[in-house]
Amino acid sequence: MSDSDLKAKFLEYCTFGGQKDKTTITTKNVNKMFKDCNIFNKKFNSNALDIAFSKILSKGPKGAKELNFQQFKDLLALQEIKDAHKDKDIASIITGGGGPSLAGTTGTSKTGNVAGMTDTSKYTGSHKERFDESGKGKGIGGRADIADGSGYVGNYKGAGTYDATH
Repeated sequence: MSDSDLKAKFLEYCTFGGQKDKTTITTKNVNKMFKDCNIFNKKFNSNALDIAFSKILSKGPKGAKELNFQQFKDLLALQEIKDAHKDKDIASIITGGGGPSLAGTTGTSKTGNVAGMTDTSKYTGSHKERFDESGKGKGIGGRADIADGSGYVGNYKGAGTYDATH
């Protein structure tokens, strides 16, 4: 197990679910790494990982919420993790595992009805009133009947609705 292999795996999990050029890792992504690599057991679970993560963060710069690669290596060297896996090297387990899994994530719709839901020409009823011919939304004008506030007194809200013959 080389340091570069571990760093490559570390960077894979750093960028999972976020920025592409990120070089620090959150507790959520470390937790995911440990789950994906089956590192958790009866002696070491996600709560123990969060405590260990906080312990390493407290040694770093004040206000930091993520670990860099050196701090991550310090995390793997903690006694709590070593005690839970006496006969195994955690770094080699991580490098031997696959990348971040997508289990439990929502995939792309297979129904193909997304086009039908976004085609405003097929809308009926009051929903049709919310869009113009080009499909652009009308804003509040398409959702609410806005009364004209003009009239012969300030609070009269129905100018032009009275009978003009009197």
